[in-house]
Amino acid sequence: MTTIETARIRLHANATEDHLIAASNRFQTEFLSTFPGFLRRELMHAGGRDYVDLVHWASPEAADAVMAAAMQSPACAAYFAVMDMGDGDPTAGVAHYRSLVVYS
Repeated sequence: MTTIETARIRLHANATEDHLIAASNRFQTEFLSTFPGFLRRELMHAGGRDYVDLVHWASPEAADAVMAAAMQSPACAAYFAVMDMGDGDPTAGVAHYRSLVVYS
C-alpha cells in the first residue's frame, strides 16, 4: 500500500500565497517529480497562513529517500524560504502514514 506524507506549512510573514504556489510549482517540477516512487501531490489551504502538503508515495522507502535529498536541492530551499520554519527544522511538521484502505 502507498505511504501518505503530510507536511504542515505556515506561510512566512513576508510571503504571499502566490509566492507559495510559485515555489511549490518549482519544487514539484525540479525536485519531487524526478523521484522514483512519487505518485501524486496536493497543496491544500487550511485557513489563514496555514497549508498542508499531501504527497502520495509508492512505498515508505520512496518517502524516506526524498527526505535525505531535500537538503541538497535549490528548489527545496526556495520552497522552504516561503515557510515560517519556527525552529528551523523543515521536517518538524512532516508525518508518514501507511494507507490501509482506499475508497473512491
